[in-house]
Amino acid sequence: MKKLTLALLVMFVFAGSSFAQTADEVVNSYITAVGGLDKINSVNTVKMTGKFSSGSFEVPFVRYYKRPFKMKMDMQIQGMTMLQGYDGTMGWMLNPFQGSRDAEKMSEADSKSLKENADFEGALINYKAKGSTLEYVGKEDFEGTEVHKLKLTNSDGEVTYSYIDASNNLLLKESTTRKIGEKEVKSDVIYGNYKAVEGYMMPFSAEIIAPDAGMGSSQKVVIETVELNPAVDDAIFIMPEKK
Repeated sequence: MKKLTLALLVMFVFAGSSFAQTADEVVNSYITAVGGLDKINSVNTVKMTGKFSSGSFEVPFVRYYKRPFKMKMDMQIQGMTMLQGYDGTMGWMLNPFQGSRDAEKMSEADSKSLKENADFEGALINYKAKGSTLEYVGKEDFEGTEVHKLKLTNSDGEVTYSYIDASNNLLLKESTTRKIGEKEVKSDVIYGNYKAVEGYMMPFSAEIIAPDAGMGSSQKVVIETVELNPAVDDAIFIMPEKK
């Protein structure tokens, strides 16, 4: 009985090591597929243009990123400009549709969400350095495609499930549940139309499904242009002073 118990214990230990190793193998394959870690780490700033759409309603936007965790987005809606920004420590917004001409600091929950969006390389890349842990859940079917399912837990204990195409190793979907106030909001982001930008594979389309957040059935994002390492002044990420 002791020998059998020891054998089972050894099998369990090796099985756990295998799953941990498999998670890193999947992430490393994903990193290779999008261009390699050296390429990813060489990108310090990004500028994107594109459109959000929901039904027939479209909103053009320009988005800027800069390491570490800085982001600004300009959106043109009915002739007015809405701004969102994250300066590396906090998020802010200027929303003319609320009757304000001044930018305001975001709530803690909204600011945390914006920080996640400011990580342009994605949570899986350099996940250990960001204080996250990763588990390999197993293989699943996603709309007819075999995918690897990964569970990433960030430093705040929040979980993101990532689905990596088992054939080309690209990220197809991310699922999150985040607490906003007293409410838990689930969202799915489905990525597609990958294109190489100077050797960096990036999705040029995404569908965001988050009905609990008041976004309707879905919102689509289409990227039109991407520039890597353009000159971007730190000042644009700082919340504008009151007029």
